Amino acid sequence: MKIWIKFGIIIITLALELLFANIVTFDAIKPDLVLIIVICLSFMYGSEDGIIIGFAGGLLKDIFSINLLGTNALVKTIIGYISGTIRERIFQQYLLWIVALATFFFTILNNTFVYYLLGLFHTNYDFMEILKRYLLTQALVNSVLSPFIFIGIRKLLSYAERWS
Repeated sequence: MKIWIKFGIIIITLALELLFANIVTFDAIKPDLVLIIVICLSFMYGSEDGIIIGFAGGLLKDIFSINLLGTNALVKTIIGYISGTIRERIFQQYLLWIVALATFFFTILNNTFVYYLLGLFHTNYDFMEILKRYLLTQALVNSVLSPFIFIGIRKLLSYAERWS
């Protein structure tokens, strides 16, 4: 039952990201909601679920994006594993702050990995331009949104556990 709820959260998040991508922008910066969901669910359930959630979310994002198929899946799988591993080594009382900080750093890591993976296939992106204009602002937006999304997911999953 829980796996279907997690997969449903990923699908709904991707649908919201695709539907409201042009509406909810901050100076041409779009929050990466799938990345935030991967980080939040990995912090809740650990590295094994983080790998599965990261791969599923990344693959679904790859299907609906213009990037090469598999780049987001690979990067979000790695991020799901790392954030799940961090969860096992932290104090639970500071989890919201850690989720916000981890989201900031994982957003930078996500975009850097995607840039270098696309660079392997000779795409023309200027990393310094991306860093100056988009990367830090997107990381800040994602880190501000992540505690609220974390709390929402936790409440949704607690309601789902009561009903099952």
